Order: sequence, then C-alpha cells, then structure tokens
Amino acid sequence: EVFSSIETLAFTFGNVISDFLMGDVDNGSSLGLPCVVMSKIHSFMFDALFSGHLRAEEVDSMLLRNDSGIESALSYAKAWSKYTKDVVAWVEKKLSLEVECAKNLAKMAETAKAVVGPQDYMPFQSIFLNAFQNDIENNQLRQQTAAALQSNKFVQPLLGRKNELDRQRKEIKELWQREQKKMVELEASLRKAKLLYTQRQDEYEKAKSCTARAEEEHVSSSGSFAKDVSKQLEKKRRLEEEALQKAEEANEYYKASMAEVEEKRSDLESFKSDVLTQLRELIYQCDLTLKAVTVNLFQLQHAQVVSLPVNCQSLCESAKLYDPGQQYSEFVKSLPKEGVRIEPGSFETQKDCHFVLHICNWWILFLKVMRGPPPFRSWSVGNQSGGMCSDSESAGGSSESRSMDSPSASPGDFKRRLPRTPSTGTMSSADDLDEREPPSPSDCGPFRNTSMSKAAQTHKLRKLRAPSKCRECDSLVVFHGAECEECSLACHKKCLETLAIQCGHKKLHGRLHLFGVEFAQAAKSVPDGIPFIIKKCTSEIESRALNVKGIYRVNGAKSRVEKLCQAFENGKDLVELSDLYAHDISNVLKLYLRQLPEPLILFRLYNEFIGLAKESQSVSEELDAKQASPKSKKRQSMCIELNRIIIKIKDLLKQLPVPNYNTLQYLIGHLHR
Repeated sequence: EVFSSIETLAFTFGNVISDFLMGDVDNGSSLGLPCVVMSKIHSFMFDALFSGHLRAEEVDSMLLRNDSGIESALSYAKAWSKYTKDVVAWVEKKLSLEVECAKNLAKMAETAKAVVGPQDYMPFQSIFLNAFQNDIENNQLRQQTAAALQSNKFVQPLLGRKNELDRQRKEIKELWQREQKKMVELEASLRKAKLLYTQRQDEYEKAKSCTARAEEEHVSSSGSFAKDVSKQLEKKRRLEEEALQKAEEANEYYKASMAEVEEKRSDLESFKSDVLTQLRELIYQCDLTLKAVTVNLFQLQHAQVVSLPVNCQSLCESAKLYDPGQQYSEFVKSLPKEGVRIEPGSFETQKDCHFVLHICNWWILFLKVMRGPPPFRSWSVGNQSGGMCSDSESAGGSSESRSMDSPSASPGDFKRRLPRTPSTGTMSSADDLDEREPPSPSDCGPFRNTSMSKAAQTHKLRKLRAPSKCRECDSLVVFHGAECEECSLACHKKCLETLAIQCGHKKLHGRLHLFGVEFAQAAKSVPDGIPFIIKKCTSEIESRALNVKGIYRVNGAKSRVEKLCQAFENGKDLVELSDLYAHDISNVLKLYLRQLPEPLILFRLYNEFIGLAKESQSVSEELDAKQASPKSKKRQSMCIELNRIIIKIKDLLKQLPVPNYNTLQYLIGHLHR
C-alpha cells in the first residue's frame, strides 16, 4: 500500500509539473489541481500510510473472539447476496430499456437515411448522412454491449457467484447449527452428571453418618441387644460402601462428561475458525467477481461512447465550413447549358475589362477570407490567439485587425480605414502587375535581404498579389506578403524566418484535416497504410535525436508544437523538420496518436492484449527467478507457456486491419531502435 501510494503521488506530481511547464495550469489552483482534488489526494495518502485495511488473519481473529462472529459473517454474506440481486436487477432493466431504445433509434436512422439519401444538391446532405450512419453504428454497438453485459461480462458471472454464495452460506449455517446443537446437548448432559454426582455424594455422607452412629450404639450395648446392634452395624456398613461406590461412579461420569464438553468446545473453536476462514475466502471471491464485472460494465460503456464526441466534433467542424448557397450553386451548374448571347459590354477597352475583373476578384477573395470561420484545430493543446505575426503585417494596424474580426466589418469600412500606399505591385493597377518581371531563380527577388528558413529558401518568391491566408501563422496577409510562383504558397514577410513548408514545385493543396480523423481515412493516401506524419517524425528523430534524453517523456513547447501541427496540416509531407527541436517533433507524434478516435490497437482487442501481457509478465518473472537451474523441468514448461502466449499475441495482431498492423510494426521497430 505504501509503495503503491508513493508511485501514485509521483505520477500525479509528474503530470502536474508537465502541465505547468506546458502552460496548461488553471488559475486559482495549486499547480493546476483544484483544492478539493489536492485535499482528496492528501486524505488518500494519509489513509493508505497510517490506517490501511485489516489483514485476512486479523479479520478472522476479530470474528473468532466475538461470540456471534459466525452469525455476523453469515448475515453479511446474506446482505451481499441481496445487494448483488438489486444491482443485477437494475442493470438488467437498464439494458432492456437501452436495447429497446437502440432498436427504435437505429430503425429511425435507417428510415431517415433512405429518405434523405436520394435528394441531391441539398445543404449538409453528406453531414446528415454521416450522422445517420453514426447513429446506426452507435446503436448497433449499444445492442452488442448490452448482449455482452447480459451474458458473460456482467449478469451471468455475478448471478453465478451469488447463487454459489447462497448455497455455501446455507450449508455452513446448517453445519454450524448442528454443531451448536451438539454442544448444547453435551452441556445439558454435563449438568445432569454434576447433579447426579452431588446427589450420590449426599447419599454417601448420610450413609457414613448412619454407620458412625451404629458403631457408637454397638460399643455401648451388651448381651443379646449387642448382637442385634452388630447386625445393624454390618448392614449400615454395606449401605455406606454401596453409597461410596455410587458416588465414585457418579464422579467418574461427571469427569468424563466434563472432558467430553471441553473436547467438544475445543473442536467447536477449531470448526468456528475454519468456517470463518471459509466465509472470508468466499466473500473475497465474491468481491473479486463483483470487481471484475463492474470494470467490464464501465469499460464497455466507455468504449461505447468514446467515439461520440469525436464524431460530433467532426460533423460540427464540417458544418462550419459550408458556405450558404453552395449546394444551390452546384444545382444550377448541373442544369443543361444553353447558348448565351453576349451583348456588347459597357467597357470601352479590353484592358479596362481585365482591370475591373481583377479588382472584383480581389474583393471577392478578400470577403471570402474575412467571412470564413477559423479552421478547427483538433491538435490545439490550449486556447491561444491566432496570428503569429505583427498587427501591421496582418492588416495595417491593431484597429484594422479588430474591425476585420468583428461581424460588422464591411468592404467599405476596410477601405476607409486602410492608409493609401504607393504602388508596390500588390493591387494598385493592372499595368503594374503586367510590367513586373519575375525574379531570377538565383535570388529570392524582393526578399533577398530577408532572413529565411531552409524551407523558405526552396521557394521562388514574389510579392503577394491578392489577399490570402498565411500558411505559417494562419492569419490574413494583405500587405508585405510573399507568395511562391510555383506552389502559390502565401506567407507574411516576417514568417519567412520560421516557415517550415518546402516548395513542392506544384500548386499547394488546401488545408488537410490531419489530427483527430479516423486512422483508416489517413491511411488511404499511402500504399503501405502508414501515415506520412508518422514516417516523417520518426525518421527525423532517428536521424539526429536517438541519444536525446527523455525524447518521448519530455514535452515540447506548447506554442511551437501547435505551430508544427498547423504546418503539417498546411504543407503535409513538405514540412522541413531539420531546424526544429526534437522534443517538439516527438510531442507532435504523440499528439497525433493520442487524438485518434480509435487507437492502433482497437478497443475490442484491449482486454485480450492486457490479459496476455499480464500472463507474459508473470511467466517472465518466474523465468528470471529460475535462472540458477536452466535445465529444470519447471523452467522448460515455463518456456513452453511463454511461447504459447507469444503465439496468441501473434494471432491477436493478425486481427488488426492491415494499415494498423503495418503502422504498429513500424512504431515498435522505431521504439526498439
């Protein structure tokens, strides 16, 4: 208990310090733990160190000293049986209602899916279809969970243990009552023997006194009268001898009865000790069964609902990305196209037409960027403001940034607040844009004097031509921005110093939802099923950080980790990691694996893996203990048992999907290296 409590305290303290260094400590609490939690930890430590539970021998000893010890133990066993019966009744009723509800919900979702599915070009259709499918799968899982709990996971084992307890409790009670009855009979017999001995002793005393009087009369008598007295004296002496013999027999019987009672009392004490031990072991077994089924109950319920928050969050973020009228536009585009006659335009020259179209496209893009919601950061480890650049680089000042973030911002407001600047090739005129010459590949054009990262040096940069979002800090770029001529990456000038996305020499795709998505979805894009983020992080760690102390134990800086997660979602496998801290890279890898909706080792295989791990650990410990006699038969049998466990683990691993198996094999090889 003491060592377990110390390990718990050390683990809690390590987690709190880690959160404190990462900046996740809540205000108003001691090192991030509320006062109530700290007081509970202190109370637990005090109880574990100074009170503790009674040992089994102490429990038996206390009940053995108690006159009604067995009756108390039997009454507790009876109460345990009734308590278990009530719990099982609640679980069965709850499961019955859940199964009925799950069937109705699944049927309703199937109906809704069949009705909504054929209706094309409806807003949020795919989201609702996913919601219907999630409902169907969740309700099927609820029914499977209920069936497992009703069979071998909760109800059946607990009822079996309860019935066994009732049977043994009744047998023990009958045996105890029978032994007590025998003891009562022996005590009654002892009392009778004692009473008989007392009576015989009194009779002997009377006979003895009569004989003494007869002897006195014989001495004082003479003649014929003396002869009669002598006969009476002989008779009195015979009566005295008979009374003495009866008294001695009664004494022997009393002693034998007393010895029998003492022997029976000793046997009864031994029987009582055995019964108490049997009852204690029986109750411990019942508690062990109740513990196992209770763990099963809440573990299955947790596995049943663990994917719900992630699915709901994913649907929520997908709904936020929808632009009103988007499906209506798709519907209009799908209509049969007819020839449209173009009337002479109101513009005088083709140059003016290009100029106006350019300005219109600029404003449409700007409004779209301003109106769109911020992307969901599933990898975020805490609340943090968006931009990584200065206000002047984002939109010309803090007041302009606030006006753009507010819902009431409009193009007119922005134009009115924006200071007029000379033409720099950004957006002033079409002539300026046409007259600009691309920079030579040997330099970085207008940014040749800017400090740039290794990844930024791979881009062919020019000044930004239209408002866009910075791929480094994910905030708006209007002025003093750079874009790549080959991959169209946009970035603040200041962000070039920390840019981690290399040039892929083709147009960069949009943001990839990488963290918190289903593993099967992430594994589709690669032939071997191992996501690129796992390969990239592990290869970088193996190339330069295998000897770093605590590479996976120590966390990276919160801001840098979030920035790297954002870079992976923006640049995918083009992220340059050579300039980054090793602990930041390992933290991103841990974060990716931790936020998978279902881990690499599937939930349904957890219990079997844990059971085999415990078996292999116990066998390995026994093997280590038998190192002195490597040729012993017991050691050979242990080796066979260990091989059997390994074969079982291999069979379990084969049940994993191919991407999960390949990724797990890759990660274990990396950890081994």
